[in-house]
Parts: sequence; C-alpha cells; structure tokens
Amino acid sequence: MAKKTAKRRTQRHNRSGMAIIACVVLILCVVLMYNSVKLNDKLDGYKASVAELQSQIEDQTEMKTALENKQNYMNSDDYYKELAREKLGLAGSDDIIFKKSGE
Repeated sequence: MAKKTAKRRTQRHNRSGMAIIACVVLILCVVLMYNSVKLNDKLDGYKASVAELQSQIEDQTEMKTALENKQNYMNSDDYYKELAREKLGLAGSDDIIFKKSGE
C-alpha cells in the first residue's frame, strides 16, 4: 500500500512539473511571437526608409548630371557669346544689325 501512495505522489509531481514546464514553454512562445511581430513592423519601416532614400539618391544623381551639363555649357564659347549679346549688347561677326532710321 505504501508503494502505491508513493507512486501516486510521484505521478502527481510529474504531472504538476509537466504542467509548469508546458506553461513556461507556452509563455516563451507567446513572447517570441510578440517580438517577431514587433521586429517585422520595424523591418517594414526600414524597407520604406530605404525606398525613400533610394529615390532621393536618384533625384540627386539627376541633379548632379544637370549641374555638370550646365557647368560644361558655361565653360563653352557659346555661353560667353550669348552673355556678351545679352548683357553687353555686342554683336557677332555673322550677325545682321538693323538700325532705326533717324538715328
């Protein structure tokens, strides 16, 4: 009879131990799932930031190209001729000049 009660106690302890372990594992699973969802949200935010920054890089690259083209034009003879015509009123050798009568 003593063996049966000792065996029952051992089975109860084993069951309660298994229940505690199952609860701990369940809690760990819930915590891991929560953190996983939280990290996925952060990842989505970072992906959006990367896309926005990539767009800005493309815009800046286009602006750089435009500025380089403008710089090349401003270093050309055509720019200086245009500037002389507009600002100084000079005419080129191939230009036809019209004057008002009476001047």
